[in-house]
Amino acid sequence: MFYLIERAKKCLDFSATLYIIHLFICIIYGGWPSSITWWVVNGTGVAVMALLGEYLCIRRELREIPITRYRS
Repeated sequence: MFYLIERAKKCLDFSATLYIIHLFICIIYGGWPSSITWWVVNGTGVAVMALLGEYLCIRRELREIPITRYRS
């Protein structure tokens, strides 16, 4: 996600979209997930993925831009 998104603002949207697609695939394959464990694991996964992605993207955005000066 760090290389794919590259913007901290988009990390939550990407994470939520990815897990919603995962939910639809799970519904098609095996029906509505009724286990509380499934919901806890996937909710935690969305939160960790969004927070870690935002953290890494913010670190990348806040790096100094290297400026080289040419002597004439």
